[in-house]
Amino acid sequence: MKEWSRFEQTIIVTNLWYQRQKLGVVAKIPTGTRAVRNYGSTVFVPSEKTGCDFIGHLKGVPVAFDCKSTATKTRFNLFSHNKPTVSPHQKKFLLDFKETGGAAFLLIQFNPLHKVFLLDIEKYMTIESHILSGGGKNIPLSYFVPFEVAEHLYYYDYLEKMESLELISNDKQNIGR
Repeated sequence: MKEWSRFEQTIIVTNLWYQRQKLGVVAKIPTGTRAVRNYGSTVFVPSEKTGCDFIGHLKGVPVAFDCKSTATKTRFNLFSHNKPTVSPHQKKFLLDFKETGGAAFLLIQFNPLHKVFLLDIEKYMTIESHILSGGGKNIPLSYFVPFEVAEHLYYYDYLEKMESLELISNDKQNIGR
């Protein structure tokens, strides 16, 4: 199994755990695919663009987020094959989602370190702008350290990080109100 698939599966398990705990419901947005012939073989490519990978609610707050991963230990590249790693349509969707009252963020996994970081979309945009204005093309790992998500056996507790960053209230009594 590819590292990206493993990361996505872990987030799905995390979301199921949150649902069993009655903390909310977050689902993977299915991406339609179409078959394309490529040098004699068939490959499946996305047929539509989505603004994020997961959407739902936690503790009564709408949440939307996209998952990204990097194969390096020291940085998150802002570009992959000359395209932005976080697409403009994804940034716009997440910013619009946050502007209208939801929590919107990125979960970024550093594969070799088995570490995941949660960056609010506005924080990500600020960091990205700062790096790009200085001529940089990647965000050093040191920028991510304050945003590390705790790992527990089979899941990443991103809700706990959302609470510590005050993206969502940690008062369980406000659920459903």
